[in-house]
Formats: sequence, structure tokens, C-alpha cells
Amino acid sequence: MDIGVPRHRKDDMIYRFNQFNSIDNMQTVAENILNPLRYHLSREAKKRLKWMYLIKYECGENITKSANKIGISRQWLSTIYSKWKKSNEDPRVLEPTSKAPKNTNNRKRIEKDAEEKIIEIRKKYHWGKDKIATVLKRDYDLKAGATTVNRYLDKHGLLSIKISNKNRIAYRNKVEQKQKMRPPKEIKDYKPGALIEKDMKFIVKTGQFRNYEKYKAKENFWNQHTVIDSFTRIRTIGLAEDGSSKTAEAVQKECAKRMPFPIACCNTDNGAENEKDFNLYLEKNNIVHFYSRSGTPTDNPRVERSHLTDDLEFYDHGNICKTFAEQKEKLFDWEFTYNYIRPHQALGNLTPIEFYKLWRKNPDKAHAISDKWNRHLIKQRKRLANSRKIKKKEKIERLMSQIDKRLSIPTNN
Repeated sequence: MDIGVPRHRKDDMIYRFNQFNSIDNMQTVAENILNPLRYHLSREAKKRLKWMYLIKYECGENITKSANKIGISRQWLSTIYSKWKKSNEDPRVLEPTSKAPKNTNNRKRIEKDAEEKIIEIRKKYHWGKDKIATVLKRDYDLKAGATTVNRYLDKHGLLSIKISNKNRIAYRNKVEQKQKMRPPKEIKDYKPGALIEKDMKFIVKTGQFRNYEKYKAKENFWNQHTVIDSFTRIRTIGLAEDGSSKTAEAVQKECAKRMPFPIACCNTDNGAENEKDFNLYLEKNNIVHFYSRSGTPTDNPRVERSHLTDDLEFYDHGNICKTFAEQKEKLFDWEFTYNYIRPHQALGNLTPIEFYKLWRKNPDKAHAISDKWNRHLIKQRKRLANSRKIKKKEKIERLMSQIDKRLSIPTNN
């Protein structure tokens, strides 16, 4: 018999717990529905986005009912909701306005001797704001926060311009409309054209000197621009004599014409060829531009794997020509082989074109093949991870044994 909590009190606790869980889970749902482009939002903006979801989908756009359920002022919630609706439901307008004062002339300043000590410590040890603030308090009994220290370092021109610009650019990329973010995994195998992966591969020309300096020279390479559909693996290849963004734009237009479906999203790495003209082309055609993380080729896995196939099945068998025109013709034939003749294990041993035709005829069957391959990859990743753990454990045990033997040797004092 439960005598610890009265019945009515327990029911109220259970109700509140369930209500808390439902609102907490609502955050993910609100993000998926009301922020499909995954704009970076602050914690407060995410909370307000959850409120917008509650108004629109849970309370039938009844502001009073929503305000009572959330526990905030109806007038304030109405103001936020109206602002959100007027912006065509752009989640970025839910960001709270800055509370920083516009005029800081009356701000309390630190003492002159504290300012002089900040400059003295910086010039002597070249430390950052946190260490300087710590030393001021520890050695001189002067109080100055890290932010205040940073402001006076800036005032006297003692900040690292390179680091400051790096932080400023990183923040700008984080909050501006064109964010450098990875594509959501849900669209990778959604439907043909939902996501393409694009990358550039260097092809070493024949008859070139292989010493280090000349090997790096741009004139020793052709640039293979590869565009592959993430779902069907249908691939187009364009060859260019340079790797500029203007050339990448022209090649992309040519490749897009050979795709049997329109393109909605494009994932690239952070190379210079994927900026400026290329990015403007995507914006004009309403193609969402996603980016891989720097130095992480596994974020663009299908185009990277296709480049390995190029090496193993094409270039390693003498298919590098002497002239640009001949090489372009060779690549066009190889593109046909890749799309129409070569079976793909990930597609149930169908060719990309056969898989695309299957999807048009029976989408469920095509998705079943894709899901089966993804399950296989998950099992393989787990198997490899466990294997690495075992090898790492054995390596550590051998090292520990070696350390014990070394330390057990008596030393002559």
C-alpha cells in the first residue's frame, strides 16, 4: 500500500511530469517542421520556436489558450507570434533583441593603475584576457573581468588581429543566412535530386616532370569536377583546365543538363572553387548549398568513393590521354559505363540508371534496397569499431607490460 503521497497530489505530479516531457519532446518536432533549413538559433529563440509550434499545431492558433498553457503573458506572446507571421515564419526573427546599452559613456571604468597593469602584463608575458584577469586579482588585488581586460587590450591595439578576424568570420558564418552546415541525413536517400555531392579531383597529365616543385604546379593537372546523386548514384563528370569558381559554375551547368531530374540541394567541401560564382549559380537556381566539415571527406562519402573507383577501374589502367580533348572524350565514355553498365553493390547490383527506373516504377522497392545497404553499413561500422577497441586494448596491455619490465630493473645508486 502506497501511503507516501496523497492520491490527488500524485496525479498532479504525474500530469506535470508528462506535460514536461511532451513539451520537451516538442523541441525536436518544432525544429524539424518550423526550421527546415537548420538556421543557427540561440536557446531563447529555440524556446520561442517551440511556442510557435504550440500555437500553430496544438492550440489552433488560439493565443490565449497557448499563453495559459505556456504560462506567459498573452500580450507578449501575441507580439512575438505577429512578428513571426509577418516574416513568413522565418525562425531567425525569434532571436531576442540585444540588451546592451547604446550609450556607454557613463559606464564605470577601472582605475588607471589597473589599466597600466593590464598593458604591462600583456607586453611582458603575451597572455590572454583570462590569465591577465587572474594575475591582476592574485598578485595585485585588482578586480577586472576578462571582458574588461579584452576591451582595454583592444583600446591599446594589443589584440591579435589574425585571431580576432578568425573568430569574427566564424561567428558571421554561424549566424548569417548562408551557413556552412552539413546536410541532414534524412535527405541523403530521400529521392533522386534531393541531394547531390560535388567534388573536384586532380588528374596528373602525362609527360610532366615529377620533381616536387613542378609536381605542385597547376599546369601539370587537369581538374575533374564530379557530380553524383546521393540516392541513385547517377554521376556526371566535367573536365576543366583550371579550378576557379567560374569554371566550376560552367561545368556544373553542363553536368546538370545531363542529370535526368532537377537538383534541390548540393553538398560540397570548403574549396575555393565552390564559392563566389559557383555559389551564386546555386542561389539563382534555388539550390540549397551544404558544406562538409573541413578536412572530413567522410561528410561527402559517395563522391569520394566514386573517385576511388575512378582510380581503380579507369586511371590505373592507362586511361590518361595526352590532349585535353582526348581526355574529355575518354571521361564521357567512362561516365556512360559508370551509369549504364557497371553494377553497384549499394543499389542491389543494379546500375544507377536501372535503379532510377526502378524508383520511378516502384519507389518502395527502391527504398528497400537502399535501407538494406544502410543497415549493412551500420553493422560494418560497429564491427570495425569493436575490432579497433580490441587492438587498442591489446596494444595498451603490451605497453603496460613493457613499462613494468623497465621499471622492475634495479637501479645502481
